[in-house]
Amino acid sequence: VDEEIGGGDVDIADADVLVSVGRGIGEEENLELVEELADALGATLSASRPIVDNGWLPKNRQVGQSGKVVTPDVYIAIGISGAVQHVAGMKGSDTIVAINTDPNAPIFDIADYGIVGDLFDVVPALIAEFE
Repeated sequence: VDEEIGGGDVDIADADVLVSVGRGIGEEENLELVEELADALGATLSASRPIVDNGWLPKNRQVGQSGKVVTPDVYIAIGISGAVQHVAGMKGSDTIVAINTDPNAPIFDIADYGIVGDLFDVVPALIAEFE
């Protein structure tokens, strides 16, 4: 999957696998790491609203009530706490994998698989596994 971040022609609603990033990513520079994981998985990159509000990804990549409703086979939520507005946009995913440092993050209530850990440890391990 060779697409520029911000490619306006991407429809996240059509993706089979979404790697979605939230506020937990910290800084825009860290998107590169998540993009590497998306590439390794042949997935499409999407985001929660704070990422779009910050201008780090375009609006067409936003999942949630004020973005798009998506139902991929696999939804990987990275650094997303799971606000009600976000969950409304992705709860229909077949398999939800959540990576978050907060074991009490609401995203874990709907996740099929949860990894409580720092995304900067977990994501590189996943990339190594799938490349």
